[in-house]
Amino acid sequence: MQLALQYAQLKTSIARALQSSHPHMDVPVSIAEIAGYLYCSERNVKILIRKMSEIGWIVWTPGRGRGHRSAIRFLASAEDLLLAEAKLLVEQGNLNSAMGLFQMEGLDGAVMDRFLAWLGSYFGYRGTAESGNSETLRLPMQLRVLTLDPVNVLFSRDLHFIKQAFDTLLYFNPVCGSVEPALAHAWVSNDDATEWTFYLRKRVKFHHGRELTANDVVFTLGRLRTIGTEGSPNRWLMKSVKDIRAVDRLTVRLKMHVPNYLLPQYLSSYQAAIVPADVYSAVSAADSSMLPVGTGPFRITRHDKGGVTLEAFEDYYRECAHLDRIELMYVPDDVSERRWQQLNFQMGKLNHYTKPAPAHWRRKEIMMLGSSTLVFNLRKPGPQQAPNFRQAIQLVLNRCGLIKELGLHHARPAADFLPPLAPGLPPDDDQPERARALLQACGYAGAPILMICTKKNVAQVEWIQASCKAIGIPVDLKVYTYEQMTNVQLLMEADVVLGGVVADDDEVRCLIEMYKIGNMPTRLFATDEQREVFDETIAAIEAEPDADRRLQRIRAMQALVSDSYAVLFLLHTTQQLVYSPHLQGITFNTIGWFDFKNIWYRTDSLEDGSSLPV
Repeated sequence: MQLALQYAQLKTSIARALQSSHPHMDVPVSIAEIAGYLYCSERNVKILIRKMSEIGWIVWTPGRGRGHRSAIRFLASAEDLLLAEAKLLVEQGNLNSAMGLFQMEGLDGAVMDRFLAWLGSYFGYRGTAESGNSETLRLPMQLRVLTLDPVNVLFSRDLHFIKQAFDTLLYFNPVCGSVEPALAHAWVSNDDATEWTFYLRKRVKFHHGRELTANDVVFTLGRLRTIGTEGSPNRWLMKSVKDIRAVDRLTVRLKMHVPNYLLPQYLSSYQAAIVPADVYSAVSAADSSMLPVGTGPFRITRHDKGGVTLEAFEDYYRECAHLDRIELMYVPDDVSERRWQQLNFQMGKLNHYTKPAPAHWRRKEIMMLGSSTLVFNLRKPGPQQAPNFRQAIQLVLNRCGLIKELGLHHARPAADFLPPLAPGLPPDDDQPERARALLQACGYAGAPILMICTKKNVAQVEWIQASCKAIGIPVDLKVYTYEQMTNVQLLMEADVVLGGVVADDDEVRCLIEMYKIGNMPTRLFATDEQREVFDETIAAIEAEPDADRRLQRIRAMQALVSDSYAVLFLLHTTQQLVYSPHLQGITFNTIGWFDFKNIWYRTDSLEDGSSLPV
C-alpha cells in the first residue's frame, strides 16, 4: 500500500507544481525534488523509482551529464491505484484507513463516488446455504461499541452486542411480561423471598468449550457486586444479596439481606450475564481489548477500531443462528447523508422519513421505551438549585416547535420517562412571560449555566440555548463523547445534562435503574436526601409480593424528580428499520436493535416480484 500512496503523492505533487491535473508527458524533475515531495532521502527515492519502473507505473529517463535533469512520465492512474488499495483495506476490516486515502489534495473527486459505489456492493449478504459457503451479512455502523463486558455496560448499543454473546440465568419475555427459564431451567424461593435457589441446565457450553457450572454463576454474581466502586453502573443489582454459594455442580443459592421479589428480574438483566470463571478471573474489567467469552448464540471474534465481527456458535444450547457470520464495520463520521444513500447495504436505521429507502424495501417502526431528558445538577452550586429556575426552563422548551424546526419527524413531546399508550394534549411549554416572572421571583441575576450533551444532540441543545437566551438565561455548551458521558468527574462539571434513557424490554427493572446507577445523571445529580428516598422506596418495592402493586409504585417514583423539576422530559422517539425483503426473521426490540440470531436470507423469488440485489 505504501508504494501506491507514494506514487499518488508524487503524481499529485508534480501536477500541482505544473498547475496541471494530467502530467502524462515527460516531466523534468530531479532526485532532490522528488525527495522533497515524498519527505524521504534521495537514497530511498532511487529505490522507489526502480520499483515503480519495474511495475510499469512510470517511465524514468535519467539526466545525462551535469545540469541535465531527469524526466518522469506517469503511466498509471493514481485514483485507480488508491481505489484498489482502499478495497484491500476494507476487506481487512479497516474502512477508516480506506477513506483516509482519498483525502489527498489533487485527486479527482469522482474517485470517492466510485469507492462508495463499490462499498455499497461490499455490504449486504454474501454466500448461500445451498452452496455450503459461509453465509455472511455485512452492515455499516456509525457509533462505536465501548465495552463488551456485561458488568460495565451502560449504553444500549453495547447492551445489544452483549445480548448476542451472552446468556443470563433467566429471561424476561417482553410479550408475556414474565420471567422464563434460560441458563437456569427452574428456580424457587422461600416464602418471604429472602432465599432463592437456581437449578442450571446440563451440557451448556461456553465459547471456549468448557461446560457451565454453578461455580461460574457464583463467580459472575460475586464479580458484579464487588467490581469497581459504589458508582459502578451495575453493582446495585446485587446490593440486597448477602451470600452466594454453589450447593452442588448445577445448583446455586442466594441469600438476601432483605426480601427481594424482584431478584428474578434483576438476574434476567444482561448486565448479570454469566461469564466463565477461569477466563474472567484472570483479566481486569477495564481490559477493553479482551474478546468476550459467553454462552450466547454468537462468538465475537473481532472488536477493534475497525468494527465488530460475530460468528455463529455451533454448540449453542438452544436453536443456533441461521447466518454464519455478521460483520459490522464502522463508517467514518465524514460520510455524508448523501453518501449513506449510495450504500446498498440491505438494512439500515437511517432517517428514511426525509430520504426514503427503495420502494420494495420493508420497514418496521417502534416507539423507543424511554425519553430524552434534561437533568439538573443539584450537587453543584448555581442557579439550577432554585425550583423556579428549573421550572422557567420547562416553560420555554417549546417541544412541538423543536420537533417542527429540526425536522424530528420520528419524535413527539415527552412528559414522562415512558411514552403514553395514546397521544395526549401538546404541552403548554411556550410561556416566556411566565418563565421571566419565575426567574424574577427566585432572584436570578443572569449567571450562565453549563449544559453538556453528545454530538448527536447538539442541534437540540442549540434550540434550548436560544429559548433560554430569550428569557435572559445564558447557556454555555460542552460536547462530550459517549466515553466522557460515563465519567463522573466530567459530568459533575455540568449544571444540566441533555441525555436520554432507553429502557430494555423489562419496564420494571429499567425504571429502577435510573434511580440506582451511580453514573446516570438522575442519581448522580440528586441530593443525599433524594438518594436516600430513592433507595428506601426501591427497597419497599422489592419487598412487595404483588407484581401489579410493584409496577404502580415504580411508575409513581417519577414524581420524586418531576414534581421538583429536577428532571425535565424532552422527547420520545421512534426508531425505524428499513431492510431488503430478502432478509427474514427481523425482530425489532425497544432499544432500537434487531436480534441477529433469527435473521436469515431468502434467495427465492418474492411475492412482490422484486429481484435479488446485484
